Amino acid sequence: MKFVTFQKLKIKNFLSVGEEVVSVDFKQGLHIITGINRDKEDRRNGVGKSTIADALYFAIFGSTIREIKKEFISNNLTNGICQVEVSFNVNSPKGNDDFVIVRSLNPSRLNIYKNNIDKTRDSIANTTEYIEAVLSSSPEVFQNCVIMTVNNTLPFMAKSKVDKRKFIEQVFNLQIFSQMLSNLREDQNKISKTFDIESTKYNEVEKSITTYEQQKLLRVKDREDKIININSRIGSNNKEIDSVTADLNTSENIDLSIKQTELETLNKAYDKIDDTIKKLIVSVTELKTNIKNKQQRSSEIGTSDDVCPTCLKPIESHDRTLFETKKEEYKCEIVNDTITLQSNQKDIDSFKDKSIKVKNHISKINDDLNVLKVRLENRKLLAKRIKDLIDLNNQLQENITHLNEHNDSFNDVITQTKERYEAIKLELENIKKSLNLLDVVKFVVSEEGVKSYIVKKILQNFNGKLAHYLKKLDSNSICIFNEYFEEEILNEKGKICAYNNFSGAERKAIDLACLFSFMDIRKSQGDVHYNISIYDELFDSSLDEKGVELVLEILKERCEKYNECIFIISHRKESIKCATGDVIFLEKHNGITRRINFVE
Repeated sequence: MKFVTFQKLKIKNFLSVGEEVVSVDFKQGLHIITGINRDKEDRRNGVGKSTIADALYFAIFGSTIREIKKEFISNNLTNGICQVEVSFNVNSPKGNDDFVIVRSLNPSRLNIYKNNIDKTRDSIANTTEYIEAVLSSSPEVFQNCVIMTVNNTLPFMAKSKVDKRKFIEQVFNLQIFSQMLSNLREDQNKISKTFDIESTKYNEVEKSITTYEQQKLLRVKDREDKIININSRIGSNNKEIDSVTADLNTSENIDLSIKQTELETLNKAYDKIDDTIKKLIVSVTELKTNIKNKQQRSSEIGTSDDVCPTCLKPIESHDRTLFETKKEEYKCEIVNDTITLQSNQKDIDSFKDKSIKVKNHISKINDDLNVLKVRLENRKLLAKRIKDLIDLNNQLQENITHLNEHNDSFNDVITQTKERYEAIKLELENIKKSLNLLDVVKFVVSEEGVKSYIVKKILQNFNGKLAHYLKKLDSNSICIFNEYFEEEILNEKGKICAYNNFSGAERKAIDLACLFSFMDIRKSQGDVHYNISIYDELFDSSLDEKGVELVLEILKERCEKYNECIFIISHRKESIKCATGDVIFLEKHNGITRRINFVE
């Protein structure tokens, strides 16, 4: 059994609480939380009484019972750091440990200390999860087994069937079966998918074997036809080889060297003639230039004037004789150059004629060579054709060998496929066994299996406690749950009625009876006991004076029997008289809630 003993709650800048810390000690007894609102002509509503329940819930789970958005949780008047701290002790077979939770906003932080050692996880979410594990509680269980708020928590009986089942499983500590069932379904789905995949493989492999065997027969026939066809082609190729070999043997041998030597001689002669012509052309060009220059110089010698136009000296008779002599020399030279020019031009014409003849001879030799080369290439082609046919016959022989080998490989494929077929068949049998086993296990942990058996045993106790508390609350109804968590409510006439058929006070009696029963079952079956319970506006709606008196008897009995610390939040001033413990009196002034000493 795990005993969770809450010790102290400290609230600062949370909702209407300001910088002045509001502290609450969790001591045995029946404590009343009430107060007065100075901002509304001494009204008792809107004081911040429910803030204590919200603060405890916020410290543990990080949210409020009233589902207030986080941006509105911090006090917007003080703008200080919002912080809630709760300390508690956990006494279990694992040890006796003291814990402190400190949760803050602006900035958001969460720390938990175990025996003064920081046990905070790597994130707020993971730390909250750790806290829930330490307290062995979920938010739903905590709201219905520790805190009951009339205006903000949906009563258990008003929940949907699914929510009821989920909550009762948590209270009875049976969620492990639902988790097991969920895991089994996941495993079953995975194995079923694997079974479907393997079945598909099995069918495919089975079809493959039939197909391979049919293909083998067709392949054997096709192989035989191909071999016959290949042998026929080899025979045709051998005939062509014989024919081409005969043509090659009857053709003359060809020697290109004589023609090539003759062509080389002619090309040299042609080049020599061409060089000679080029030299003669250069000589002719030079002679023409010399003749032109000499004619120009001859024309420039002497003058008809008596005075030299260049040196302005008088021209004598002997000067004129010199002029005539020089002109005569140029004339002779011009005549000689002209004769040489005419001779060179004749030589050029003669060599050009020789060049044409040599060129024509070269052309004829080239034509003869081309004819010989074509004949030589034809011999090479014949030889290459013979080689290609021999290579082709060798390739065809290899094809025959490959066809025979391929048939053997096909046998190997059939053998391997049959081995795979047997392996898949064995795997399918194992999967079927696993599925059958999962079906059995799934039934065991299902609603109809061991869970139903366990629930029946627990429900005997639960229904007994429920009847006990309904009787103590003087209820005119009987409520019984079956193993599927379906309730049946009977009125005082023994007729089955729906929960909403009853009045508000009658429903409140059923809700309280369920609450007390859940708390007892949670303590015995859930293996955890909390020392506190909080009832928000328990006396402020539905219950008449007799109803209040009956509830108080139960609460006081629980305080004494279980050493509980019970808080009742109420705006009724007369509720203070019910307290056997502290009266936590809150005062709201200028929008800020603080705790003050209660004075009657």
